[in-house]
Formats: sequence, structure tokens, C-alpha cells
Amino acid sequence: MTTKPQVKLTVADYRDTPEGIRCQLLDGELILAAAPNNQHQRITRSLLLALHPFISGRNLGEVWFAPFDVVLSDHDVVQPDLLFVSHSRDAII
Repeated sequence: MTTKPQVKLTVADYRDTPEGIRCQLLDGELILAAAPNNQHQRITRSLLLALHPFISGRNLGEVWFAPFDVVLSDHDVVQPDLLFVSHSRDAII
């Protein structure tokens, strides 16, 4: 018995997904994600409210919140809830 080789999707395939579909690309596989629940949202909000004044008050960089695509490789795109980018790494945005 032979198995059909699995095709790994790429960043280009990910970018072709319809707008509004919550997904990430992990090792070439498109993973659909449900909307976060209310507890998740509360925790994310608390983290953002704590991090933002600390980071901006020290002029360290910026805090971004989802949805924000982070391309890690041609087969991996994630959308972290919160993302810190230092001023020295501004060019990656």
C-alpha cells in the first residue's frame, strides 16, 4: 500500500485564504482556530494594559495585538495574541 505524499502549503497559499477566516500555517498545514473565549480575552487585555505603558514609557518598541501575521518560514505563519517588536527590529514590520 502506498501513501499519498502530503503537500505542504506555503505563505503564498496562506495569503490566498479568504478574509475573515482565523487560521495559522504550521509546518505547511493550515490550522483553523476558533475565536478566543471571554477569559482568554480578559487575560490578553490585562497583559496588553500592563505591557504597553512599560514598553512605551521606556521607548523600547511597540506592542501589537492579534490579528497580526508573523511569518517564521515559508511554511509557518502564526498570529500571536500579543507581539513585542523592539525599535532595533522595526524593519521586520
